[in-house]
Amino acid sequence: MSTVRILGIDPGFGRLGICVLDKERDKETLVFSTCIETSKKESFEVRLQTIGKHLEKIITKYKPKELAIETIFFTTNQKTIITVAEVRGVCIYIAQSHGIFIHEYSPPQIKLAIAGHGKATKEDIAHMVPKILTKQVQNGLIDDELDAIAIALTHSASRGMKALN
Repeated sequence: MSTVRILGIDPGFGRLGICVLDKERDKETLVFSTCIETSKKESFEVRLQTIGKHLEKIITKYKPKELAIETIFFTTNQKTIITVAEVRGVCIYIAQSHGIFIHEYSPPQIKLAIAGHGKATKEDIAHMVPKILTKQVQNGLIDDELDAIAIALTHSASRGMKALN
């Protein structure tokens, strides 16, 4: 079995968590993670462009084959939903234009896959992510990076389940 490289994205407008994860047999190794931050001082269009440029560089450098991205969760703030939806659109467009297979996961699916129950907290996820990875995760990762890693790990686990079917 060959290694599959997964790009994990936790979409956000102010901060977008991103990681690259290698899946080989039953091992997941974190290759790269970061948080793309955009400035509130910039226009909406410039912020989307910033996200797109960073994502293009990461895809070009690491050459992932699959994208795992979180679906939109509904909050009471409609403006937040719209901007996150637009960020997701940019990410999905760029991934598709690079021939990357796209897979989407809801927050409850991610929580279930990582912590064993769909109502897990951020702390539960932060506690479990390092335990799952082959290589130790550096301290100081921010929530958005950990969430991106959790999304990629969810997809990795899902790939294994699909193989059994």
